[in-house]
Amino acid sequence: MAAVEPQPMPIVRHRLEPGDRLPDFTLADQTGMLRPFYMRVEGRGTIIFVDCDETLRWALRGLEDKYRAAELDCYVIADTAEGADPWPCSLADNTGQVRQAIRDMSGHRLGPAAMRPLAILLDRNQRVLALADEGDLAQWALARWSAEPPSTPVAEIRHVAPVLTIPNLLSRADCSTLIARWHAMGHEEGSVSSMVKGEVVTRVYEDLKKRRDHRLEDPAIRKPLMAIIARRLGPELNKAFFFGGSVRFDRVLIACYDAGRGDYFRRHRDNQTPNTADRRFALTVNLNSDEYDGGELIFPEFGDYRYKPDTGAAVVFSCSLLHEALPVTRGQRFALLTFICDVAEPANKR
Repeated sequence: MAAVEPQPMPIVRHRLEPGDRLPDFTLADQTGMLRPFYMRVEGRGTIIFVDCDETLRWALRGLEDKYRAAELDCYVIADTAEGADPWPCSLADNTGQVRQAIRDMSGHRLGPAAMRPLAILLDRNQRVLALADEGDLAQWALARWSAEPPSTPVAEIRHVAPVLTIPNLLSRADCSTLIARWHAMGHEEGSVSSMVKGEVVTRVYEDLKKRRDHRLEDPAIRKPLMAIIARRLGPELNKAFFFGGSVRFDRVLIACYDAGRGDYFRRHRDNQTPNTADRRFALTVNLNSDEYDGGELIFPEFGDYRYKPDTGAAVVFSCSLLHEALPVTRGQRFALLTFICDVAEPANKR
């Protein structure tokens, strides 16, 4: 087996923000073990301290029991991996490449004389929750992680749909902007694509779907928005479904299901006509989950579970799955909707 070599972070040309996955890197710990960071994590919350000073190290040692009780793992990245105690895990970055890459991505570009510690809090899936470089960072990390909604323990799961939920795909500010665009820029009755007498017909068909859509076509808005979604969605698709490489999006809609109109989308699949056969995954981003009741997604082939991610979070699932958007019973449900398609566009769409 080939030896594992220290690896710097890959070049990332955007600022690291909540919802972004921290790129992988390989460093040795205080035992000399050289492993990629993704191989070290164990499905708990993670706090990474960059350039941890002695004051912070002492504070962390005093909080070890509280960190363990909160299921928050701790890593310190410094020029050397110090100490025999395995907690916190100390990672040696003697070239400084990983530390500088993290600082560059987080916007904390400080000179050597002002290299104060930087803390990056990650969720259970190595995505950024928050960053800080001021105050009592040891206590801040514990308090910020403790403020996260606890996971609900489930004794058994016997039958659940093969869907992926992704938190923080969009910020609340992005969600509010999209909802405002739906109101300001107009919308129309949602249509469906179906086979009628052997021909593909796109039409308003309220027996199946009733909602109002704004088609997001302005490249000045769509391009940067979908770039954010692609960089946060791509690693999750690759990890969960081994769907890697480039991502091509189908049309992008800002949709509204209105309780006052009795809106719905009854049971259907998303790839059943020749002009939709290239769709692989459906993406639904909830834009205002705390402002309506009902409107959950269900996958009846896999039971009666109802999916309603938080504002800014997404549900991703195969376009072959039978699903339904239940009626909204209070308020208006806004969602950003699109499909992830084969990279090569079929001839009937060119």
